[in-house]
Amino acid sequence: MHSRKTNNSPSMIVSFSFLITLLVAVASFADEFSIPGTSVSLDAPDGFSVATGFSGLQNLEDGSSITVIELPVEAYEELALIFSDLDVAKAGFAQQGVSIERSGTIAVGGQIVPILMGSQPIPGGSVEKYMALFRGDTAVLISFNIFDAETITISTIERSLASVTLSSAPTLSEEVEQLPFSFASAAPFRIGDVLGGSSVLLTSFEGIDPTGLMPVVIIVRALAAVPASDVKLVAQQLLRETQGFEEAEIASSEEVNFGGGAANYLEAVSEGRKIVQYLRVPANGIYVRLVAFGEIAEIDEVLSAVSEIARSVSVPE
Repeated sequence: MHSRKTNNSPSMIVSFSFLITLLVAVASFADEFSIPGTSVSLDAPDGFSVATGFSGLQNLEDGSSITVIELPVEAYEELALIFSDLDVAKAGFAQQGVSIERSGTIAVGGQIVPILMGSQPIPGGSVEKYMALFRGDTAVLISFNIFDAETITISTIERSLASVTLSSAPTLSEEVEQLPFSFASAAPFRIGDVLGGSSVLLTSFEGIDPTGLMPVVIIVRALAAVPASDVKLVAQQLLRETQGFEEAEIASSEEVNFGGGAANYLEAVSEGRKIVQYLRVPANGIYVRLVAFGEIAEIDEVLSAVSEIARSVSVPE
């Protein structure tokens, strides 16, 4: 059985979420939820239920969500530095398209929990975001992503956060079991980490690669739908949003079978690094994506293993 995350876990860049709203309202609360595959339990406003595609809760009526991401406990100090400096937070999250507007703290069970609040534009509007950083066996990021601020307000969110309790962190094997897809690893890759209950990181090395040149594989199931009409276009857009490959030159693109149906496969290079990407967008728009990247020669040596992993990916219908 895999042990829980330690300081030997590979590092990974994660996009964070936050919320801000100035309205005041009273909301009723549902029973306490234990978030599967995490150490988190909390009371959530009415309308939320356990999500099936990520670690957290979802409101099926308006699309709002509460997401939970757990990182190695060693990451807490680094993240706390970001949360404690509003200017640093603004600059960092602006690169993710998130506008941080203010920060604060809330007392939860004897712990002073830092929070960040802001918003992110989306087609046709924006989503208000509110994120809290807890310390337990792991560093825990709880994000409220709210589409209807008149129903779910800051006071409602703070009441929910005040109810948070943290139990023992799940093992890596338990987190893998909660993923919304199945897969099989292939040498030299091994399971390195699970993030947010919706993605898994496979590494070809032990510990951490500070150079970013050693091959890694990431498999992810989307949290929200994208247009399913032009998979090739979506594939290119996702590539351009991948750090280090924003200006990558696409070397090839073709149709393949992946994740249970027709998909797009592409290869691209940028500054001595290569990325390969498999993307399937089913009719519901909730895509499954596999990317592998690293130094060009290193990636070329493991392409057969990447292909084997890609063939194993299965998504329940």
